[in-house]
Amino acid sequence: MKKLIIVFTGALLLAGLTGCGTGGSPDPDTDSQETNGTPESNQTEKGIVAGSMEPSLIEQEEKNGKLVYEYKIKNQTESIKTFVFSTGQTIDFEIKDQNGKIVYRDSEGKMYTQAIQEIPVKQGEEFSRKLTLPNLESGTYTLTVWLTAKGEDQYKVEQVINVP
Repeated sequence: MKKLIIVFTGALLLAGLTGCGTGGSPDPDTDSQETNGTPESNQTEKGIVAGSMEPSLIEQEEKNGKLVYEYKIKNQTESIKTFVFSTGQTIDFEIKDQNGKIVYRDSEGKMYTQAIQEIPVKQGEEFSRKLTLPNLESGTYTLTVWLTAKGEDQYKVEQVINVP
């Protein structure tokens, strides 16, 4: 009888520890995204700049014959925004040809460190990363860049690029 109680208690304790952190407290950022009636989400959907996180993609100078872009997200809200990443990768991008076929995805075939990192972006500051495009044949392409933070899929930027 004692063995049965010990086994049952151990199993209960193990089940409790296993569940810790996986379904615990909800992520406040996720909650605000699921609720479409919040003022912040309505402003973002309508494209209002003041009071939102504004992503952009800016072409930089060529580096060694390759096109370089800077991906930015400016915090124009009244609070600090913290991005949570589950790996060392903070952004990803892909390039599609005129037919919509993906000709390059930056993360394909790469491995990243598996470590949670939090990057806070204060009011009026920017989160930015530079990206260098691979060598492409002449033509028109669509470059799409996005943030890889947990629950932050609304910061995708798409731009048509011309390769001479």
